[in-house]
Amino acid sequence: MRKMIQCKLCGTPLGKEPATEELEAHWKKHHNWHWEANKEKSPEEALLKKRN
Repeated sequence: MRKMIQCKLCGTPLGKEPATEELEAHWKKHHNWHWEANKEKSPEEALLKKRN
């Protein structure tokens, strides 16, 4: 069973397989300062907690 993926910045559950667009929308809406600082990263790299 796969765990829900969470935003590592705020812990918001993002679903089991969030789409890149969904991640980007969450990131820009809730973590705009972090978006500005991490533009060279993919949303997955920046936002997702590692799955165990």
